[in-house]
Amino acid sequence: MKLTPLQMIVMIVILAGIVYGTYSATVDQLPDITGTVVGNTTNNNNQNQTIGTVYVQDDTNTNTSVIIKKTTKIYKEMSDNSQVQTNMRDLKKGSKIEVHTIGEATNTIPPQITAEKIIVKKANK
Repeated sequence: MKLTPLQMIVMIVILAGIVYGTYSATVDQLPDITGTVVGNTTNNNNQNQTIGTVYVQDDTNTNTSVIIKKTTKIYKEMSDNSQVQTNMRDLKKGSKIEVHTIGEATNTIPPQITAEKIIVKKANK
């Protein structure tokens, strides 16, 4: 079967679209917030889905209040770059973290946003 030049161009465009779509769907998502924990609180109200808040300062010295819900996944990065699930205990002052968020930040000072996933980065030695 012989293809015309137009059919070849269409075929190449389709294949390029498949490759790009596969890459976009499988690439790791970049974190929405990267910074240092400057404080945290816990919530003792069992009626609320919020279990606490972490205050994060990024490289531009902007503070953000990150709301942690019962559905938030918290991981700790190990020395071999693997990640193990952990809890709020590892969100200590001075910890470097990456936050993947849900929704938009509020228009408050500091802005508040809900975390979907938090990764506590390994300490650099």
